[in-house]
Amino acid sequence: MTNLANAKEHKIVSIPNDFSGFTVDGFKDEFEDLVDMGTDFIVLDFSKTEFIDSSGIGAIVFLYKRIEKKSHKLSLLNVTGQPFKLMNLLRVDKTIPFIDSI
Repeated sequence: MTNLANAKEHKIVSIPNDFSGFTVDGFKDEFEDLVDMGTDFIVLDFSKTEFIDSSGIGAIVFLYKRIEKKSHKLSLLNVTGQPFKLMNLLRVDKTIPFIDSI
């Protein structure tokens, strides 16, 4: 696991209660900005998230691919409940690290 303390630049982004459909659209610009900023380590905080759908998963995977091209890291914090079950089923956890704390 990447150590956040050693990252030059890090950013924590709180994901909303429902990360689907129109909500995901609102994050596209923020995700683009994260990639363009050159942040070394990005953490998506799922502490409040109770629901995610394929749109949300797609946005996370898109962000991950863009970040990895720049040799930066992405982790998902506090993924539980339905989001955990869906991401586990889709094997997202095999590619993007899940973390319990920073």
